[in-house]
Amino acid sequence: MKNISTVDFIKIPLENPNNLEYATSMDISTPSILILGGENTNTQEWARNYCISVAKTLYLNGITRGLNIYSAYYKLRDRNSDLDRLNLFREYRDTKSILDYGNGITLTDLTYMNQSYPLSNTYPNYIYNIFNFAFIPRLLGHNDQMQSPKKTKENFRKMLVFTHCHGAYVLRMIEEHMQQEFDKFTYSLQDMYEIQKNILAINHAPFAPLEQCKFTSLSFASASDTQINYYNELSYHMRKTPEKFKPAFFGQKFGNLMITSRIKEDITKEHSQVGLSGDPRDEHTLTANGKILFATERNALLEGTRAMLESKAIPATSKLICAPDVGFDFDDFKAQAQQIYKDLNIR
Repeated sequence: MKNISTVDFIKIPLENPNNLEYATSMDISTPSILILGGENTNTQEWARNYCISVAKTLYLNGITRGLNIYSAYYKLRDRNSDLDRLNLFREYRDTKSILDYGNGITLTDLTYMNQSYPLSNTYPNYIYNIFNFAFIPRLLGHNDQMQSPKKTKENFRKMLVFTHCHGAYVLRMIEEHMQQEFDKFTYSLQDMYEIQKNILAINHAPFAPLEQCKFTSLSFASASDTQINYYNELSYHMRKTPEKFKPAFFGQKFGNLMITSRIKEDITKEHSQVGLSGDPRDEHTLTANGKILFATERNALLEGTRAMLESKAIPATSKLICAPDVGFDFDDFKAQAQQIYKDLNIR
């Protein structure tokens, strides 16, 4: 068993970010943010960096108490994250689109994958670990009995998920596994839909398919980020003409994606989430477009967290995206997306 992938968790209370604990369970009675970081998040220190980044963002914007922050760190062991992500894309893409948008993936690669690694309903072990840690306790109550739809929805409104890079893949796999688990329950289709939509996910630089999400998901990315590819049809055009991507919001067809051209003054830092907090000391590291992108992402995190703390419904996408003082409103971002769509002649 020692070669099977696993995951561990740390927890910090927002009131005292220095009080780091190793977490074996999740307190579902307290509002929580669950962070699923990139594939290199393999130590407590990496996981803690994400916690501090999110805590700092909340603190600087007036949210100083009332929630716990959990962060996962992986032991991938038997898993190859590149192959795992490709495997997930094979579920959402036809062969042509993967070859077109897949950053050098060849037909030989896909043929080998199809022959040697057929798609199955078995996921990496650490996916089950995360699901059992954060999701199952919200679905099952005393003696592992299914809870009422109302109670389950309330439980999931007390959790917000923040992902970075590979973390978006992790969340999509959890989403799929959750759908399988629903087959064991007696929820109506409408209840299942509403339960899943009560989970708000904010994805930074996501490396996963973004369309057809069952959770309420918003993604934020740089068109110049070369570390992520083929997450939707736009990625091909992003690599070819990243400079054309002004701040724009592409709707559900493209996975509720907020995107713009280069966000960092140092191009080697394009993939990093540093800049999220709004700390003025980070401002000089961002381009003008980067300041806009992070402002919208920060606003989504803040508005989503405030609604969670107040036991309110997830705000409308327009409210999540529309950060104050950026000079653009939601209609502007959508109009810019339509213009990009037209200029690139996407069919």
